[in-house]
Formats: sequence, C-alpha cells, structure tokens
Amino acid sequence: MKKLFLPLLLVGAVTQAKAQFSFDAQLKYASSTTALFNKNISDLGASQDYDFAFSSNYGAALSVNFGKIGLGVEALAGNFKGAYQGEAPLIWGGGAYTSQVELKTLQIPVYLRVGGSKGSFGEFGVVANNISSASYSASNALVDPAFDVTDQYQSFLAYMVGVGGRISLPKIPVMLSISARFMYSTADAKGVDAMGNDLDNYSTYYKTNAASVGLHAGLVYSFE
Repeated sequence: MKKLFLPLLLVGAVTQAKAQFSFDAQLKYASSTTALFNKNISDLGASQDYDFAFSSNYGAALSVNFGKIGLGVEALAGNFKGAYQGEAPLIWGGGAYTSQVELKTLQIPVYLRVGGSKGSFGEFGVVANNISSASYSASNALVDPAFDVTDQYQSFLAYMVGVGGRISLPKIPVMLSISARFMYSTADAKGVDAMGNDLDNYSTYYKTNAASVGLHAGLVYSFE
C-alpha cells in the first residue's frame, strides 16, 4: 500500500498542476502620455519648458499562467515622444516655439501578473526600449525645423507597474483586457534639448529619464 501512495500522490499533483496551467495569446494597442525629462531643460526657465506628448504602440503578447500568477512578455512597436515649448533666443529670431522629439521604438515588457488569468490583476516588471530612429521637429522661430537625431539617443531599460482586468466577451472565445500602466526609467536615454542641441555639449551633463502613463487594451485568447 505504501508503495502505491507516492505514485498516486505524484499523479494527483501533476493533474492539479495541469488544471491550473494555461497559456494566453494577445493582440494589443496602447496609447500613452509620455515625456523625456532632463535637468538641463528644467533649469532653463521660459527658454525651454516641457509640454504634453502622446505616443502609441501596438503588437502582441504571450503569457503563461499558473494559478494566480502569470509570466508575460510583449513586443510593442510604436513611438515615444518628448514635447517642449519656450522662447527662442534673439539670434534665432526670437518668439515662441514648440518642438518635439519622436523616438521609433520596439518595447519589450517582461512582467509578472498577479490575480489569475481572468478578472482583475496587477502587474510589474521591466521594459526594454530599443530605439531604431529618432527625429527632431520644431515650429515657429527655430532656424532648422526638422532633422535626424538618432545618433544622440540610446536604448534604455525602464520599470513598469500596472493594474487592470479581463472581461469575457459573449459568444466568442476571447477576453477583453484593459489596463493602466506607469513606466519610468532611471537609465539614460541621452538625446537633445528643446532646441535640438546635443545634451552631451552642455558644460554639466545630466541624464535623460523617460516616463509614460498609458492605457492598454487587448484581445486575449486562452489555451487551457
């Protein structure tokens, strides 16, 4: 009898694990408010100041779930923006201006999701932001309104936290996933200032931190 007990226990454990084990595939879209923060810009007063910028991403996600814990990875193509406004120097004609830096990125979030494959959940992890190109554009008083600044930026790693929920849809075997995420990077993205000048050329160099707050929506199919 004792010889049968251990095999039966193992079979029971495996059966229970299979019952809790599932995979998810997801198509996603995200819209975010974004910013590239640098102390050199913040210290310059009215000549350079931050403005609102909006970014979007789309892609796919895969996750494996075991009970109330899930491990997910995503590939999200899109952009990351920094927007600015201020008063141009007299040698550039003076007057108010607005400018924007747009980074073309591939974001790869890797995260833990807590709360199960259905219903409400929380998530936290890291996001690799791989930059393929960067462009600067400006309006009004600036002399050179647009140029490439890819060489001034570098890929960076960020931290991410989020909350959301999954809702079953009637008559179709998919769920709607909606979540809010906050992302912040302590790494240096480098880059240019509000007037397109390389931040490396400042007498005191400060690193550029990236941040975003976004709404993520997706359609989830679960393989159970």
